[in-house]
Amino acid sequence: MFYLVVNMAYDIDFSKKGDFKLHVRRFFLKPSFWVDPDNIFIHKLKWKRIKFNKQNLTYLPTNKGIYCFVVIPKFKNFFETKYLFYVGKTKRTLKERFKEYLRDQRGKGKPRPKIFEMLNLYNDSLYFFYTEVNNNSTIDEIEEKLLNTFFPHINTDIPIVKIKPELNKIYE
Repeated sequence: MFYLVVNMAYDIDFSKKGDFKLHVRRFFLKPSFWVDPDNIFIHKLKWKRIKFNKQNLTYLPTNKGIYCFVVIPKFKNFFETKYLFYVGKTKRTLKERFKEYLRDQRGKGKPRPKIFEMLNLYNDSLYFFYTEVNNNSTIDEIEEKLLNTFFPHINTDIPIVKIKPELNKIYE
């Protein structure tokens, strides 16, 4: 177990142009976690991706599984770049979970602030990756390993990390 402390000092003068500060993100990248035997799972997963929008709801399966939100900026004449923002699981259906995020995006109910921000700030570049998994314990195992491997920026509950109590508000 270790504590995650994020220093939010910036080297950019944000007073000059627009909303830069709103888009500053910190990613935890530790290559040894990517090959750690504790984080590797033996399950063969068939990942699919769709753009996160209301029109794509009909394409989602009525099975449970694992999903991720990934920001993929479109930039002409450049290779595809991806940013993993969130990993989740659903023991309901992937279609139901996707529909809940569409409601969160509109501010219906009580959306979590970081989720709401992700769904709206990156809407034009946001993709929903998913894989169907039938076994509940396998779903839990895969989600935990993905969280422990990649520490997605929007997730606030990483199994191997404890956030210092005085910093909890930052991650709500």
